[in-house]
Amino acid sequence: MEWFSTEEELSSWKKRVKQLTAVFRILVCLAAAAFIVLCLLVRTENAQTFHWILIAVAIVLGGICISLHVLGIQEARAQAGHLDMLLQGEKEMLTGRMTLTDESIRIPKSIRIRKVLLDTGEETPKRLNLDERWIGRMPADGSLVRLPVSHSYIAGVEILEETSPADTGRPVSRRPARAWKLKKLLPLLGIWTIVAVIFSSFVFYQITDTDPGHKLTVYVDGEVRNEAHLAARLEKDLEEPIRMVQVHPFMYAMFGSEALKTADLYIVPDSEKNLYADWFAPGDEGVPVYDAEAGISVAGTWILYKSDDVYRLYTGAGSPHLTDGLARRGAELLMTLTAEEENQ
Repeated sequence: MEWFSTEEELSSWKKRVKQLTAVFRILVCLAAAAFIVLCLLVRTENAQTFHWILIAVAIVLGGICISLHVLGIQEARAQAGHLDMLLQGEKEMLTGRMTLTDESIRIPKSIRIRKVLLDTGEETPKRLNLDERWIGRMPADGSLVRLPVSHSYIAGVEILEETSPADTGRPVSRRPARAWKLKKLLPLLGIWTIVAVIFSSFVFYQITDTDPGHKLTVYVDGEVRNEAHLAARLEKDLEEPIRMVQVHPFMYAMFGSEALKTADLYIVPDSEKNLYADWFAPGDEGVPVYDAEAGISVAGTWILYKSDDVYRLYTGAGSPHLTDGLARRGAELLMTLTAEEENQ
């Protein structure tokens, strides 16, 4: 009698569960640590790049952890539980000629089994269950066998008369099914990808934003390129309590004007200034930042001015830094970004 379920195998699977669980916990901790380190490395200038890096790291490391848990820990637990059931259960000895079917079934929260028909001489053959991992240990169809069975699950086999595989006349796959693992894993990975994108983006926007009292916002009525670099350049020379500078085109707030109304600084062409006059600080006539005829071009490396218009810098009436002088300080720093300094 060859027993499939043994104390040694059960002990091996239990040990595997512990080892895989330890590896899983280490991977989760490493993934969390990597994510936190990346968050700490985020700066205004590299924010957009790190946004995609955070998403990619979360998807990949999370996917590895999910795969290990599903294909490793859950599978090992299922095998250990099945073996324990076979060892503890009362055995019934059945004798007959066996036939391995193509019917493969995944038992919920347990193992995957292959159906085995056992002709015991009765009118209807008995339908038994065999752990797919043990398919290769069964003899050819038609062999006379004695099977120890517990709750319809085969726990071993004794071959009384073996039939030659060539005499069966019916090819039957004796390889465990693999596709079910992907069918189980892929939906989880798909869900995790969505969760990772949402979570990473949420964390990213939390660490790349702050309250109005600690940031300076500049809105430009026009096209801005590499605004992160311009913001980082201004951040470098601003002191506490300013920790962050944000530079955006007006289009950034196209779905809501509240952010525009409370901006600290505006760069607006004369052709459009009447549209936003209510947003400017009372009495602020604006400082020219671009005038082709006068040869003025402030921050021209980043702001694409229309050559046929004059642009001016205004302080916002709703700026939280209107009274503490920080908005004015930000304007002064912006005005120092002449073409000579930009090229340094």
